[in-house]
Amino acid sequence: MRLLLPLLALSALARAQDSPAANLLSPEDEVKIAGAGETFQYQSDVSRLMSTVVHSLYTDRAVFIRELLSNANDALEKVRLLSLTDSTLLPPAPNLNVSVLADTAGKRIIIRDSGIGMTKEQLTNNLGTIARSGTSEFLDKLDKGSDGANLIGQFGLGFYSSFLVADKVTVASKSNDESTQYIFESNESSHSFSIAEDPRGNTLGRGTEITLWLKDDAKEFLETDALKSLIAKHSEYGASPIYLWTETTVEEPVEAAEAEEEDAEVKVEDEDKKVETRSVTKGAWERVNAVEPLWLRDPKEVSDEEYEEFFKTTFKDTTAPLAWTHFKGDAGPTSFRALIYLPSTMPNDFYSKTYLSLESLKLFVRRVFITSDLGTDYIPKHLNWIKIFVDADDLPLNVGRDALQKSKALSQIQRNLVKRTLDLFASLASKSPEKYNELWTKAGVALKLGAVEDTKNRARIVKLLRFETSASANLTSLDDVVSRRKKGQEQIFYVASAGEKKAQMEKSPFVERLIARGYEVLYFGEPMDEMLASSLSSYEGLKFQDVAKKGLKFDDEEEEAALKETFEPLAKYLKKELEDSINDVVISTRLTTSPCLIVSDSYAWTANMERLMASQNTVGDNFMANFMKSQKRTFEINPKHPLIEALLEKVEEVDGDDFAEAELRETVAVLWQTALVRSGFTVPDPSTYFTQVEALLRRSLGVSLSARADASVKPAPPVEEGPFRPGQPDFDPSTAEEANVPVFEEEPSEWANWADVKKNLKKDEAESVHDEL
Repeated sequence: MRLLLPLLALSALARAQDSPAANLLSPEDEVKIAGAGETFQYQSDVSRLMSTVVHSLYTDRAVFIRELLSNANDALEKVRLLSLTDSTLLPPAPNLNVSVLADTAGKRIIIRDSGIGMTKEQLTNNLGTIARSGTSEFLDKLDKGSDGANLIGQFGLGFYSSFLVADKVTVASKSNDESTQYIFESNESSHSFSIAEDPRGNTLGRGTEITLWLKDDAKEFLETDALKSLIAKHSEYGASPIYLWTETTVEEPVEAAEAEEEDAEVKVEDEDKKVETRSVTKGAWERVNAVEPLWLRDPKEVSDEEYEEFFKTTFKDTTAPLAWTHFKGDAGPTSFRALIYLPSTMPNDFYSKTYLSLESLKLFVRRVFITSDLGTDYIPKHLNWIKIFVDADDLPLNVGRDALQKSKALSQIQRNLVKRTLDLFASLASKSPEKYNELWTKAGVALKLGAVEDTKNRARIVKLLRFETSASANLTSLDDVVSRRKKGQEQIFYVASAGEKKAQMEKSPFVERLIARGYEVLYFGEPMDEMLASSLSSYEGLKFQDVAKKGLKFDDEEEEAALKETFEPLAKYLKKELEDSINDVVISTRLTTSPCLIVSDSYAWTANMERLMASQNTVGDNFMANFMKSQKRTFEINPKHPLIEALLEKVEEVDGDDFAEAELRETVAVLWQTALVRSGFTVPDPSTYFTQVEALLRRSLGVSLSARADASVKPAPPVEEGPFRPGQPDFDPSTAEEANVPVFEEEPSEWANWADVKKNLKKDEAESVHDEL
């Protein structure tokens, strides 16, 4: 008998696990609770409170599962921590877990945990926290959208999210501090709640059971697949196991004893006889959050394949990331773990999007998903395509857990994430230059944008920038440019021409002397490069110098006084003839093979900037654009070019010769406008410019300036008469009779009546003979 009793007890336990509905509240239990319960009156405006909770705090009523599972997880964490110093706490319910059951017949959801549990007094205080302390002032703040208290780990507003889907809620709880299991009951529209001894006795051992009696419009949450999806979404990585009761229907053969219950006579079975089957519903507890939190493991123990699979699963990407970093950080009173991924692709229109629309951030608190929205500016725009996963140990949530309070911890996490992201870029650039260059082709614009906009991190971002250079066929960093500087060099030289390739910019007249002397020149071919150089001003003590602007310096080369004196007559003549367009004529230190070019002042627009501003399509008169375009420029001449030398001779010989002077003026005008085009500017009057070029060509070919081209042309045919006949040959009236086409001798005074035409057509059809019939 002693051996039989334990076997019976084990059998009963197995049956209870196989049939969880056996421990649910029955209608008889509800009647007992209603008769024996102690009633407590709410001290605040309950209807107003419920309206605020249900209609204002939560934007999605499905979050009730997140709130209740989060509370259950907190209760389990508490008992787990306390058991470290008091081992007697665990035996009443040694398995720390959460179970969820959808009772379709009873139209209710039951959520149980084996956590710390609550005494009768704690049920009264904790579940009545909001109502009993809910003064009008508190509710007024909620109505105005103010943040509430930090209630993580407490029953309160999180618990009252139950009424988003339920019109009645019962909470049974058993604490180790009391021998009795109590049950709390409340209705959505009630002005009171009741607490009574649980008529079922101690069914929990220790822990809490919440029963949600669902509203008519919330029945979809009874579907097992829907519940499983919600649990996976909000608590897939929960610290404690979460089990969901799932039932499946299978076909099983009918047992022989069952098939022959009514016939005790032994019969010989026919081997070919079809086996009888029946449908059997079987249930089992299925763990929903079986995924082990990868970010909680030691990075040394996680394989690359696991990191890549986590990235693809979490951020719904099909391609593997280029690089990632896995770390733990501190943010004031709390700590967090994070994973940052550099995707292998990024959207071209990233600047017009936010990290929210790109789904780039996921924030968990203690393994429970909280939000992807921490404010539009939480992740800088230039990094909004980076994928970030954060799990914080603790963060202050607002009363609805739908948004986070502004706190120093969040700001510290933000700064840490940005710093770690930039460190990841730097690490990739250092350890895998090929991969970084691959990333740069896609993300270079984003980093340049960061260097312009993110002044706090500009120094770190600038080191990540890469440029085309005359010194190498590969991209270069600014650190490399500084390391290759010449003795006495105080400037970083660059030429900017948006949309042009390196091969085109290498032919620019602005870089002739620089490249010939062996100086390094950076090629800025993207629209924002010139703006970037203006924002940076200098790097490591070397100033950025646009070679299309004044200020180009060579410490070892000075302007030759003799050349300046020799070309003084030409300079004076050019100043006089071009006084409306230039402010100075100087001997160039940047030309070798070109005769001349146009240089902008230090604070004026270059030709590249003019094109960029024009592309903005500003409607109406733009005062700033017109003002900048009207600024005079510097005309630089190459004293060693034969064209300039010949021009000097003409200036010296032209004195008193009107014809020669007119020809010289025309030559200067063409030279000036050609220099404008060569320097990237547009000529003010293209038609006049081309006429002047044609005149020069005529003289060089010996063609008279008065000679004109033969302008005779064949005239157009006469005006077409009659209706338009697309695709038909020209109408010939002479053949109209043969083609059975009516010919009008003159335009009819009025059109025929369409009704009469139809009548005549019918008459003709009736009189006609059809041989084919």
